[in-house]
Amino acid sequence: MTNTLDEDYAVAAARKRQEPSAKSRSTGGVAVVAVLAVFGLLLGVSALTTEQNQPLAAAERAELIEEIRHREARVDDMYDDLTTVRTQVAGLQRGLTQQITSDNQLRDRLQMLGVAAGTVAVTGPGMAITVDDAAGASGSTEGVITDSDLQGLVNGLWMAGAEAIAIDGHRLTTLTAIRFAGQAITVDYRSLTPPYLIEAVGDPNSLAARFLQTSGGQLWLGLRDNFGVTFDMVAEQNMTVPADPHEVLGYAERGSQ
Repeated sequence: MTNTLDEDYAVAAARKRQEPSAKSRSTGGVAVVAVLAVFGLLLGVSALTTEQNQPLAAAERAELIEEIRHREARVDDMYDDLTTVRTQVAGLQRGLTQQITSDNQLRDRLQMLGVAAGTVAVTGPGMAITVDDAAGASGSTEGVITDSDLQGLVNGLWMAGAEAIAIDGHRLTTLTAIRFAGQAITVDYRSLTPPYLIEAVGDPNSLAARFLQTSGGQLWLGLRDNFGVTFDMVAEQNMTVPADPHEVLGYAERGSQ
């Protein structure tokens, strides 16, 4: 009487309590179906939206492609312009280089002509020559330096390669006159008194030797040895021959021969 319920019934009752109820299973199934329905609805709406937006996307894509092509063409045009400008700049640079070269050549030529014409001062190595009348010579042609003696000396220096010459600081040019005026020698119409200092810019290693080989050099060696005229030559490493301060030749014409 203690256990009035059969054990089989007890086992069946416990199993029933552990299993979900039919109502719960029914509720779970309805939820799954609802979720699937919503998911399907979303897929449908997405597909419909995609299909509706496809023409617009295609138009935007075509417009974007056209814009890209337009900008690429613009970049190509700009690159062509840049190439043209670079070519022009290169041409201008070549022209500028040629102009600078031409200017430098012109400046060098003007400098060279200025040295030859005596319009610019010249500085460099050379030789200084001091000449004076013989001791006690006065009023006699023997032992007294004449204008032709100085002319011979200067011409010998030119022949020896002198680039610029001055007598007592007076620059000699093609227009310079060396002559007697009364009892004095004049250079550019300025009277000089002995001793005379002749400065010549040129190669110090060869100027003296070449000068002594000229007729002017031989003349002065004879004056020194035969008449006692002072004739001293000294090599200089740095000397300045001034420019001719007088007006340069403005007009000339070739004479008939």
